Amino acid sequence: DLMACDCRSENPVRLGEWVEVRVSRTGRLASLEVEDDPPQEILAPGAFTQLSLPLNLYLGGAPSTDMYSPKMKTTASFVGCIQTVILNRREVRNFALTRSARDYAAQIGILAEALGGVNVGNCGHACEARPCGDAECRPLRDRFTCRCRPGMPHPCPAPDDNAILDSSLMKPNGGTHYERSVPSFSGSESYLHYNDADTMKRIISYRVDVNMRFRASSSSGLLLWSGRQADPQEQRDENDDFLALGLDRGYLTLAYNLGSGEAVLRYNLTRLDDDLWHRVRAVRNEQWASLVVDSGTGVSASSPGQLRQLNTDTGLYVGGAPDIVRTTGGRYAKGIVGCISDLVLDSDFSVALSSPGQATNTHSCIP
Repeated sequence: DLMACDCRSENPVRLGEWVEVRVSRTGRLASLEVEDDPPQEILAPGAFTQLSLPLNLYLGGAPSTDMYSPKMKTTASFVGCIQTVILNRREVRNFALTRSARDYAAQIGILAEALGGVNVGNCGHACEARPCGDAECRPLRDRFTCRCRPGMPHPCPAPDDNAILDSSLMKPNGGTHYERSVPSFSGSESYLHYNDADTMKRIISYRVDVNMRFRASSSSGLLLWSGRQADPQEQRDENDDFLALGLDRGYLTLAYNLGSGEAVLRYNLTRLDDDLWHRVRAVRNEQWASLVVDSGTGVSASSPGQLRQLNTDTGLYVGGAPDIVRTTGGRYAKGIVGCISDLVLDSDFSVALSSPGQATNTHSCIP
């Protein structure tokens, strides 16, 4: 504020989506650019050309509204996530990647350089699962790129096959950057299947923690399924163990049975069949379970009976399942129509969507 002047974006910012904002000032001329909209420029009146700012830089709010200029249009604190801040071509971040996903989350990005903060948490992202191995995982809105560290061979080595090495499923992003391919599903006999020990020990357990992103254009469809094999000649036991996550008439639904009765959680706060990306976290701890969408208010429920462990033998299906009506006991008639990415189990295990045990009728998601 050299002298009072306002600069506003041409269009309102869309809520629930990542937005890139560029602000610059040269002398009395200020410019505001939001995404691909034309820059909005304004010239401050008067003759002053230099700012004097004795206070520290605050992001998201300030300790007291008394610190704000009386000329500000709003004094409300920001609600949402800030991923990257670049000041005079210097990025405010310090990726101190450690072997521990928990330590990594505590040190990631802007939080690492902050002098202090109040009521600030880590905004969930796929990088927390270390999908790039020893390479640097750099958030890119809802996605990420992997950058080789100095001295590493190119492309960067990964601890297993799910990170970087399958070039047919990666999209080069210039130099040593690689962006993970994201699968899309058609809804009809379209699915990924996993039956490896690392995946299944995180499903067949007393606790299940699923964190994933998806976007769907269909109002109903299966996202995840693990259950019991069904004999075509026999009637399915209504108390067979299963875990199912999917859309029902536009609303996210988590259902499970541990062998002594079925529990169903339905997230009725918003429809999710809008072809936009959403992040979902589904957690089951013995009989209790919760469902959270886009870091909003959660819903929870408990299964009846006394049994507390999920025992399934079909493996994990993603996006759909074969003979889906029979496989799911009539709970779903088709798989999801859309895309699934960043599937993480137990907060630290990234499911290899680019290299499943079996892939049927899947394609690369169109951004």
